[in-house]
Amino acid sequence: MSAPSNLANERPFDHVELLSRLRFSLDDPAQAGSAHAERVSRVFDNLRTDTRGKSMRVSARLMPTLHRVVREACERLMLADEPETYIEQGSEPNAYAVADGKRSFILLNSAVVNLLEPEELCAVVGHELAHACYKHSSRESADESDSMGTLLHLERSRAQEVSADRVGLLAVSDPAFALRAELKMACGLGARYLTPDIDAFLEQLSADDPDVDAKWDDTSTHPSFKFRFWAQRHFLESDLYRSLKSLSGGRPFAEVEAEIEDRFLGIGSGLAFRATADALHESLAWLGMLAVAADGKVTDVERAALVDLVGRIWADDAFAYARRHGLKAVERRAREALAPLKYGGLRARQRLEHALAELVERAGAKDRAAALLSIVEEALRH
Repeated sequence: MSAPSNLANERPFDHVELLSRLRFSLDDPAQAGSAHAERVSRVFDNLRTDTRGKSMRVSARLMPTLHRVVREACERLMLADEPETYIEQGSEPNAYAVADGKRSFILLNSAVVNLLEPEELCAVVGHELAHACYKHSSRESADESDSMGTLLHLERSRAQEVSADRVGLLAVSDPAFALRAELKMACGLGARYLTPDIDAFLEQLSADDPDVDAKWDDTSTHPSFKFRFWAQRHFLESDLYRSLKSLSGGRPFAEVEAEIEDRFLGIGSGLAFRATADALHESLAWLGMLAVAADGKVTDVERAALVDLVGRIWADDAFAYARRHGLKAVERRAREALAPLKYGGLRARQRLEHALAELVERAGAKDRAAALLSIVEEALRH
């Protein structure tokens, strides 16, 4: 869901509200269960212990410039508590955040620090702070044997980068610093060899650059560099961004968000989008069959309701399967179809629940709604 347009002219109360406005519409909040949260907490403890033993912590006395970078990024993002930040040796520019949903630390390697100017580093720190505060790393990953779950998990990971890029734009005094940092990290060249002409690059992307829509690697956790640049340029045009920078004007954020979302879903392979739709459709067919046939008979009204919801082919196949194998087998199929959707995000779940509510209403089966939602809840539990 896009942020309500009437928020664009109001200042956020705190860091949490600020980030809630910036979150990309396809970047759903994490909904990990308690068992997974405990595993993440144990991993966090081990990683922080390991990092403290091998890396150097940024401090005001030892690394005053880097300490100032972190402090300024936090201040611009209305974050009261500065995270622990560490420097490790590395030959390729890289940075990442480690979080367990409650605690976090940031790790920058020496290559990215040497590559970027201090203000450009603010964007990188802001980007990583976003991952930590959005609890991106606390999400549960799909089992490698679950191809659909992995596909959906990667799609959500790419959406997270769009959110984090926006936060990086707010962590700098001028968005040009964030975009310059992106260019430098993309090619690995510093100021000695590269003088980034941001305006020229933005003009190139303002046209219908076909490279923005080029298919990205299905195994990548990040969208393509050009898409990310294009999405940031669009966000900079929004009234939300401009109001947060105390500027007037701008395009309605809801309009901008819809354009970014539409392009995001339309590029790459599109497999994740289709996989979500297929899983929703199949889940609704089996759950719908359970709803209309729970009493052992199906009325014309119930059958019509199921056909309208999932189509005649799916409905006919569900009826045939139920006749041959029984409703227990139908329930097993429903659970199997639902399982990958736990990686599909909050939007997929909402669509599923709304469709089920419509079905039981039309079929006169409200008394079966609770049982169906219980199946959904159990199947989507992490």
